[in-house]
Amino acid sequence: MRYAHSLGSMSSAKMDINLKKSLDYINLVLQILENLLSWSGSEDEKTIRMPYLVIDSNSGKKIQRAYIIKENQIVSFAFPFHIYEKGNKWHVRYKNIYITSSLLSHCKGLYSDFEPYFEKTPFYKIASALESSDSEMPIAIQLFEILMLIEPAYVRYDYDPKGAKGLRHPCSHFDYNFTDVCHYKIGLHSRISLYHIEDMINKDTDSWYVAKYHISSQKKQQILKARLTKRKKKYFK
Repeated sequence: MRYAHSLGSMSSAKMDINLKKSLDYINLVLQILENLLSWSGSEDEKTIRMPYLVIDSNSGKKIQRAYIIKENQIVSFAFPFHIYEKGNKWHVRYKNIYITSSLLSHCKGLYSDFEPYFEKTPFYKIASALESSDSEMPIAIQLFEILMLIEPAYVRYDYDPKGAKGLRHPCSHFDYNFTDVCHYKIGLHSRISLYHIEDMINKDTDSWYVAKYHISSQKKQQILKARLTKRKKKYFK
């Protein structure tokens, strides 16, 4: 099923997370799960106000993703949960793990405990030191570990006319992966929408092709002349 909801009820500070590491992804997913449990139903994508969230969730589908849509940006990432409606409320589960407010509270506590020690102390040491008398804590640890191991499959589309810098930073572009060492960019010829991004990700539709951007000989000469002028100015300073 497909779910859409305005993010107006979520703090803008929370939704403007600058994803740089796997824990940022986990934190964002936990925030979305927390809000899903409080929302009463899906909104109409034709009339929904930005920013908004779209989740394509079906336990039988190969692709389960979340999309955060803003005016000039669309962020998409893996969202491996099955959402279903029961009693005019949304319910969420991961396989046989049913997501509850108390379970999320434990997961958020794990995040707070682990975040200061990320890449310094293994998670299992943090988890083993916690009080385990609560029956939900082992399930929370299991869910947290699952989120740590899942491939985030992060892709961000930006329409950035103000920050555009020629071929190095095209006005319309995709940013893939969020860690600095794995991040790369692919430029686009024109502005696109959520429809195009979903089409690109969907393995059951025709594939997209990537080609090196071609420029005219005249443009190449202009670029070369500009580079030489810049080098001369630097050399003769």
